[in-house]
Amino acid sequence: MRYFSTRGKDQLLSFEETVLTGLAPNGGLYIPENIPSLPHGWQIAWRNHSFVDLSVEVLSLYISPDEISRAELRALVEKSYCTFRHPDVTPVKKLDDKTYVLELFHGPTFAFKDVALQLLGNLFEFFLVRRNARKAAGEKQEKLT
Repeated sequence: MRYFSTRGKDQLLSFEETVLTGLAPNGGLYIPENIPSLPHGWQIAWRNHSFVDLSVEVLSLYISPDEISRAELRALVEKSYCTFRHPDVTPVKKLDDKTYVLELFHGPTFAFKDVALQLLGNLFEFFLVRRNARKAAGEKQEKLT
């Protein structure tokens, strides 16, 4: 899976490059080159998945196993959400017969952004550790600034 800027398809990036780059140099956001289809029967197969299981299924559609293996992805997702204060991570609460609310405040800072940023921080760490492991002794280590 490759990603390009919403302001032009002149450059295609890997998932790793997209994560570590953030915003495109032209000010655009990165989006996938194509939107993958959900597998046949996903509604039944994924119905009782935990948050972690469902996250791995969806993320694996957008991240090549050549970049992050399924086992590595599972470990990243588990690490990202193990600090949430609810076992369902983002539980859905029924208010009445027609109204349901998705609770997004069970993360470490009680903010909705924890759902995305806990994983993003772990992706940064994963890619930087891997890049730095490939460097020769004494070679400058990469870091986020």
